[in-house]
Amino acid sequence: MIRSKKMLAAAKAQSCVNCGVSDGTVVAAHYTGLRSNLLGKGTGHKPHDLCVADLCHKCHYKFDVSFDTPSFDKKIDKSEQFLFNIIKTLIRRIDQGVIKVEGHQVE
Repeated sequence: MIRSKKMLAAAKAQSCVNCGVSDGTVVAAHYTGLRSNLLGKGTGHKPHDLCVADLCHKCHYKFDVSFDTPSFDKKIDKSEQFLFNIIKTLIRRIDQGVIKVEGHQVE
């Protein structure tokens, strides 16, 4: 299981990757979408710390609550949106120098 306080702390003072707001509520929100169990999520366990998106309180709530909806199509849509936000956050972490990629120079 990948755990990294540095990865989670890097969300502080960032803007939300979903809506762009910078309101001081942005946290590294763990993935709660479809197949999250394959990424380490279980009873009392969150997925790997690589599976996070920098989300404000409003967007974090929207993604967490939306998975309780009965519509499978909405669950698929929200899951895909969350995964896209995780990718945007991973790119941000690389640009911040939190994640090191050999050959990539931080601008």
